[in-house]
Amino acid sequence: MILLFVAPNAHAGWVKGEFTSDGKPVQEYHCVPKGSGPHPAVVMLHGATIRKDAGNPEYEKMCGELADLGYYGEFIEYYSQTDAVGPGQPALMPQNFPTWLEEIHSGLDALDKNPAVDPHRVALMGFSLGSFLALSTGAMDPNQIAAIVEYYGGLPPALQYGAKSMPPTLILHGDKDVLVPVADAHELDDLLTKDKRPHEMKIYEGTNHGFNFAELPFWYNADDAQDAWTRSTKFLAANLNNPAK
Repeated sequence: MILLFVAPNAHAGWVKGEFTSDGKPVQEYHCVPKGSGPHPAVVMLHGATIRKDAGNPEYEKMCGELADLGYYGEFIEYYSQTDAVGPGQPALMPQNFPTWLEEIHSGLDALDKNPAVDPHRVALMGFSLGSFLALSTGAMDPNQIAAIVEYYGGLPPALQYGAKSMPPTLILHGDKDVLVPVADAHELDDLLTKDKRPHEMKIYEGTNHGFNFAELPFWYNADDAQDAWTRSTKFLAANLNNPAK
């Protein structure tokens, strides 16, 4: 579980804000689409990183592209109330997981009250650790989420009971992933199939972790990254009933 170590490079449309969770601030960035709302929304959740502020140009680009497609894009910095946890610190993840889940839940509550957002059309898009959090949120509180796009993550064993009510889910994973084994994707596929939950899965042959981030050149695969993004936007459009795409 990983992500990038590059400082944010903000431009117009990548707006910094915050909401509160348990009375404490949580940092976020958002991109508002043109036109009158309320808009469908996509919340992005980063992977494990040693940076306290994981927002970076890759997420900024995705946020802008989502806004161009008519989505209210938001990036939640769920490390706001904890230390940053890098990919080499797996023992710290269970310790902080409840705090991160609560921050994400509070972020969804804040979006529910945002007049620019349709609270019935909100999706989570997670990457690595962020996908574990997105899937966990979907397992615990499926009524607040209309869809999940998960890149190279998985559903923690303790929450697999929640697969029976999981919102529509897109699974994207490389079969050569050295951080989160592709077996996690197949296990999630099996759970959702058994419980007859709507989902799609694409396994990329010969592809490693973080394959869609150009600033990880040792893993980046441009063709697979483009295919995954195309699948993601089509899945979001179908499940969030977004006529813009």
